[in-house]
Amino acid sequence: MIQNGLPSDCWRLGRRPVLDGVRGAAILLVMLAHTRIEQVHAAGTVGVTMFFTLSGFLITALLLEERKHNGRVSLRKFYARRALRLLPALCLFLGAIGLMATSLDSPVVPSTTDFLGALFYVGNYTSAIHGHDTLIFHTWSLAVEEQFYIVWPLILIVVMRWGGRRLLVGIAGAGAALAVLIRGYLYLAGADGFRLAFSTDSRMDGLLVGCLAAAWMTGRTPGRNRPVLASVALVGACTLSLVGLKSELLFVTTLVPWLTACSILLLVQQSHEGLLTTWPMRILGQRSYAVYLWHYPIFSMAAAVAWPWTLVGFLVAGVITAGIAHLSWRCVEEPFLRLKERRARSGAHQEEVVGAAV
Repeated sequence: MIQNGLPSDCWRLGRRPVLDGVRGAAILLVMLAHTRIEQVHAAGTVGVTMFFTLSGFLITALLLEERKHNGRVSLRKFYARRALRLLPALCLFLGAIGLMATSLDSPVVPSTTDFLGALFYVGNYTSAIHGHDTLIFHTWSLAVEEQFYIVWPLILIVVMRWGGRRLLVGIAGAGAALAVLIRGYLYLAGADGFRLAFSTDSRMDGLLVGCLAAAWMTGRTPGRNRPVLASVALVGACTLSLVGLKSELLFVTTLVPWLTACSILLLVQQSHEGLLTTWPMRILGQRSYAVYLWHYPIFSMAAAVAWPWTLVGFLVAGVITAGIAHLSWRCVEEPFLRLKERRARSGAHQEEVVGAAV
């Protein structure tokens, strides 16, 4: 049976707890990088790139499913869902940091430009222009994602109308290759690390490889999961946390999207149970957005305190982060997720099927 050009028994995203686990692994890497352990400096780049790829996979799969069920993609509803999912927690975070900033006199206190850059999702460029670290410096990655999602749904709508999924796979692959070429050119031209690491054009392959994987998978008959091979891919990605800065800017950002996409495809063919679906990993993955927002200033302040043992300071910071992230999830994110779900019910499915932010 064919529905809107896709077999009725084809793969669909559904609820995939294993993807919460992948998200949980990514946020653990990001937090590890901000413990200031020099040997795992690149863990942050690995974790953020994994987030990019997973986000591209989820968003594209959901948009293709919306098109299958409704015959079209509603841009208005898409952007409304994004706003309801992301803005409430971000505004709470920025408001809290703003109140804190009024009583601090430190170079890490964000400026008005920094706050506006984070709020309007251009923080990657304000960070690159100013070239300094602040308590909200990490919001650059949110800006990269949202700038990408201004354009990608439009491309998907046009391509699916006139070319189909194969063309969408080709365009995603070509865009990913272009990003690698841009990074290589910038590196050889002597561009600074901010331009290489934070610009949307030089980091879009992290998202596009996930988009490619989703476009390739949607419409296919699911096969068997390959958890051993998926584990090898994930361990390979995590191992790249150990490389040096020059390799981080070029090779980590190039290899991690493909390793992450492979692990995702090897785990979502059928329902999966394993380490990534244990409740600690799923809970961490569900709350990863709040953890990402709050951990950076908390870890930065922990690093500035003279602890008897450095590890103790970061363990305390981790506990505080977990507590605040849980409150953010329960009091802010979940209510808006329910509102988003009510608004989206006419579409028969939406982002809640995967359990967390995308």
